Amino acid sequence: MKKALTTLLAAAGLAFGQFAVAQDNFPSRPVKMIVPYPAGGGGDILARALADAFQKSTGQPMVVENRAGANGMIGATACKSALPDGYTYCLPVSDVMAINPHIYKKVPYDAERDFAVVAPIATVVLAVVVNSSVPSTNLKEFAAWSNANKQKANFATWGVGSAAHLVLAQFNKSMDASLTNVPYPGVPQMLQATLSGDSPATLLFYGPIAQHINEGKMKPLAVLADKRYPALPNVPTVSEAGFNFTPTVYYGAYAPAGTPAPILARMNQLLTAAAADSAVQKTMSAAGFAPLVESPKAFSDRVARDRATWGPIAKSLGLSLE
Repeated sequence: MKKALTTLLAAAGLAFGQFAVAQDNFPSRPVKMIVPYPAGGGGDILARALADAFQKSTGQPMVVENRAGANGMIGATACKSALPDGYTYCLPVSDVMAINPHIYKKVPYDAERDFAVVAPIATVVLAVVVNSSVPSTNLKEFAAWSNANKQKANFATWGVGSAAHLVLAQFNKSMDASLTNVPYPGVPQMLQATLSGDSPATLLFYGPIAQHINEGKMKPLAVLADKRYPALPNVPTVSEAGFNFTPTVYYGAYAPAGTPAPILARMNQLLTAAAADSAVQKTMSAAGFAPLVESPKAFSDRVARDRATWGPIAKSLGLSLE
């Protein structure tokens, strides 16, 4: 028994020594960042900007891996199932942790137990935009148009049960509108659907829609924010436009549960520094993101509050998905 205990303690000491050395050299090889969405979307833009800054500061690549599907659950599941050695992370939008647990009968992860928060990254300023052919200049006119054109009043979102879907449902309810949710795999598909008129309205961040607004192909009706967006100073917030519902949508970095605390702390430092990099800040501003600077604990509390907020909304809509 004594010999076995001695052997165990020796092994633990060796492991601790190797772990300490690993911390001194971390990261000593490429780090993977799983983005649960297609290339070209908001999470992808953020991750690739962060990856450039990360490599610049550490000398190690951050490999962005797009694992899209199932409203972010495919990528999130890949993240939680990865070896918790500090070399795999994911960058989901808030839907994945705060909404999915309420709307899917079988979620292949536990949002509270299977992940460790690494760092908050950014909030998203979203705009309600319509194809230029839609004869509406504000949300009230848009609601009236949807009632008169129910067959073609489609609204593109990034998934059934996504934040965009729940915002749409609340809009239909409070503004007496008749818009139909049409889910798409990601931002490129949503954008194309709105430009073609297949789904003549959507909720998107500024980056992908800027050129089309400037060219007159799209019209912004309102921004989902508590104050006007500088790039669209003449566009009212949804509250100003009569829709009193402004939830926050945001991105945060997570690691598999069990990732060593010292590595989490180091990655928090590295990702926070990357998010503060001038090039990343420029990318965020152009795309319609705002830096989200708070502690991992404060971020965890934010997710918990939003999970509690979204639950009753999802329940009121009767959403229960396979």
